[in-house]
Amino acid sequence: MGEGTVPLSEDEQRRLDEIERALYRDDPKFAAGQSIERFRRRRMVMAGAAVLLGMVLLVVGLVVTQAAVPVGVIISIAGFLCMVGGAASIIKRPHA
Repeated sequence: MGEGTVPLSEDEQRRLDEIERALYRDDPKFAAGQSIERFRRRRMVMAGAAVLLGMVLLVVGLVVTQAAVPVGVIISIAGFLCMVGGAASIIKRPHA
């Protein structure tokens, strides 16, 4: 378990299992397409894209700084924050 998570009680786990069974019964096609691994892969791809976008913004900000310092600094800071956010999402431990 991840840090800061509380295990489910038996009653909560039973309710969650009932919801899952109902979902499979009511819409099996949708339920089959949902998985935690798929979610994690999608999150990793999005985090990687954020890091790449941040790198591009950082370089663009450095280039723009040659013409307009305040604008270039703002773009560079936005790129840096984007990279930090993406990297934090990549190294974040899953809660499953």
